Amino acid sequence: MSPNPISLSFDEVDDLIYDARSGDLESLRTDITALSEKHSCSPSDIIQSAIDSDDESEGGTCACLLHWPAANGNIEILNYLLSIIAPQDTKAADSTPPSTSSAPSSLLNHRNLSGNTPLHWAALNTHLDCVKALVEAGADITLTNSAGHDATFLAERSDWNARSEEEIGKAEEEQQQQQQEGESEVAIGGDDGESEPLKPLSKALQVVEYLLGCEKGAELESGFGAAGSGAGEGSAQDGNKMEGVEGEVK
Repeated sequence: MSPNPISLSFDEVDDLIYDARSGDLESLRTDITALSEKHSCSPSDIIQSAIDSDDESEGGTCACLLHWPAANGNIEILNYLLSIIAPQDTKAADSTPPSTSSAPSSLLNHRNLSGNTPLHWAALNTHLDCVKALVEAGADITLTNSAGHDATFLAERSDWNARSEEEIGKAEEEQQQQQQEGESEVAIGGDDGESEPLKPLSKALQVVEYLLGCEKGAELESGFGAAGSGAGEGSAQDGNKMEGVEGEVK
């Protein structure tokens, strides 16, 4: 990771992270503007400097501001941040100093302590709109985390977990129904020859389908699922291994 362009204090970074995690867009705008004026730099420099640098033993994740709205599915805040770090020629001219930082791809593909990028977190939590926003902004869909998993794999595994829970629940429900109705009644219906209607794609599989349909998707499809089916890091069922991935902060 390249050096941060601006040296922000612990409290300054903490306030920005809180705004991004809690979904407070107005406070985030205000804080970024105030800090850019204080440090005589661009808002983009502030965003790229706001990295969670707490020690891992104290809950630090090394996540950037993009990680939090990506994980929580807050597309409004994610789009705001992406619009700020976008190349200067795609933004309306303003009075802020030009950015001294490198191309935004370094932040788009910023890895936390577990090697997860914002795209990993968005895919894991099946937030398709956030996945699309990150990919369209230039996020690399082929990057793998420390466990060797790319974003597509994490989305697919989220579907496995969801289907496993659904299948267990369905089996228990059918068993109860059979016990209530009795075997003879269950056998009367027979097969009417009609197949069940196709179910719509789950949120996770919509993410998988989108990522595989991207320009670099063909590179993933040939080895899709080859990373193994072990729990690994970042699973929605891993508890502490979620390193900050969460639902909306209340």
